[in-house]
Amino acid sequence: MALFSSSKYPKTAKYEAEQKQIKTDLERFNTYGTSDELKRIKELEILLNSAEFKQKVDKLKNERFKDTAEFRQLQKFKTQKKSGELKKYFKYLASGMPEKVKQIAESPKRAELAELSKYIKSSEFQSEKQQKEYKQSEAFQKFKRFTELTKDADIKLYEKEVNSAAFKNYQNIHNSERLKTFQELELEVTSEKFVTFKNWMEDKKRFQKSEEYSLIQEYDKLLKSPDYKWYKKVEKDNQFADNMKWQLVFEDEFTAQHLSKEKWITGYYWGKALLNKTYVLENEKQFFVDDNIAIGGSGVQISTKNQRTEGLVWDSKRGFMPKVFNFTSGLMSTGQSHRQVYGKIEAKVRVEHVSQVKHAFWLVGEKMSPQIDVFRFEDSNAKSHINGLQLMNGQGPKQIAKTVKGASFDNDFYIYSLEWEKDKLTWFVNGVKVSEQTTNIPDTPMYLVFSSHITEDVEKLDGAANMNVEWVRCYQHLN
Repeated sequence: MALFSSSKYPKTAKYEAEQKQIKTDLERFNTYGTSDELKRIKELEILLNSAEFKQKVDKLKNERFKDTAEFRQLQKFKTQKKSGELKKYFKYLASGMPEKVKQIAESPKRAELAELSKYIKSSEFQSEKQQKEYKQSEAFQKFKRFTELTKDADIKLYEKEVNSAAFKNYQNIHNSERLKTFQELELEVTSEKFVTFKNWMEDKKRFQKSEEYSLIQEYDKLLKSPDYKWYKKVEKDNQFADNMKWQLVFEDEFTAQHLSKEKWITGYYWGKALLNKTYVLENEKQFFVDDNIAIGGSGVQISTKNQRTEGLVWDSKRGFMPKVFNFTSGLMSTGQSHRQVYGKIEAKVRVEHVSQVKHAFWLVGEKMSPQIDVFRFEDSNAKSHINGLQLMNGQGPKQIAKTVKGASFDNDFYIYSLEWEKDKLTWFVNGVKVSEQTTNIPDTPMYLVFSSHITEDVEKLDGAANMNVEWVRCYQHLN
C-alpha cells in the first residue's frame, strides 16, 4: 500500500538547513530566556505595573507644591512673619536696645539707684531730712547722688525704654511659645532639605528628572531590543512547540577516525554481547565483517561486497554451524549502549542500492519480535522502501508494512524519522509524514540497528551496495 505518492520531498540540504536553523534559534531562544536582559525586563514589568509605582508616577505628574504639608508650613510661617507684634519684636531686637536695657539694668549705677531710691523713700531719710544739719549730713549726700543718677543718660534711657510700648511688646514676645513656634517654622522652611524639596516640587521637569521616569525609559528601551522583539514573536508564534518537547539522549555524527566501540557493536547483539561471536541467520547469504564498516567523509559506511569468507550461521535445529560465504556485509547496533521505549529516532542516510541487497534501519529488543522498521529497501530499485512492524504470531512472522515512494532514494541523503508514542508510530522522510500505525504498538525498550543483508541466492552483486549514515539522533519526550 502506497501512502505517500508526491513526486518530491523537500530537498535534504534545504530541510536539514531549516532544522539546523531551528536548532540554532531554539538555542538562542533558550539562552535569551535565561538572560540578564529578559530578567531585567520582567523585574521592571512587575515594578512598573505595581499599584505603588503607579501612585508614585501619578504623584510626580500631578502633585504640586501647594498640595503638600510643606507648603502649608510655609504659608503658616509667612502668615506669622506678617504679624505686627513679631515685626516690631524683630525690629526692636535688631536695634540692640534690649541688650542695652539689659546692660543698664545689670549695671552698678542702676543697682546703686535702686538702693538709693529705696533709702529716699524710707522713714529714716525723712527723719534725717528734718534735721538742721541736713545739708551737712550723709543723708543729703545720698540724696544728691540719687538726683545725679536720675539725670544720668543711661538711667534716663532705661526708664524711657522699659516704659515704652516697643519694650513691652518685646517682653510679651520674648521666650514665648509663639516666638518658639515661629522660630521652629523658620528653621524648617529655610533648611536645605526644605528648600531642595520646594525647588523639586516646583520644577516643571520634575517627572523627567525622577528615578521613576528613568525606570520607564529603561523599560521602553529594553522592549525595543531586537533580541527581545524576536523572542516575543517566537514565543507568541509558538515556533518551537515540537522541538521543545524533545530531549536528546543519544547521538553520533561519526566524526572520529573509527567507529565508537562505546556506542556500537558490530554483529547481532545476541552473539556479540552474550557469546562474543559473530554469526548470521540461516536465511542470510552474507557474513558480517568489521572491515565492511568504515568512517569516511560522509559518516559511517556499511559496504556489501563480493568477497569469500568463512563464518558461523545459526541453524534453528543444529545451532551454530560453520559456513563459507561468497558475500560480506556489516551490521552495527546500540544493543550495549542505548535502548529506549517511545521517543523520536532519526538518521541521515544514503543508500547505494542493488537489487540483491536489502538495506535496513530497524529497532529491536531482547526478542527478535517485535521489530520496528524505520526503512527497509527490498525492491529492485531505490524508488521505494517499506516501513512498519515485524511481529510474531502463532503461525510465524507477520509483517505490517507500508510502501513509501516519491523519490529515487539513492540519489541523495534523506533524513528518516520515527516518532514512537504509546498509541502511535509515525514515519517521516525529510519532515514529511509518510505513514502511521496505531495498532500493535511495542512497549518495550529497543535498540538501533543498521544492516545490509542478502537473503536470496545470487551469483554476484551487480554493483556497489553501500549504506552511508551521516548521523543518528535519539530523543525522549520531556515531561
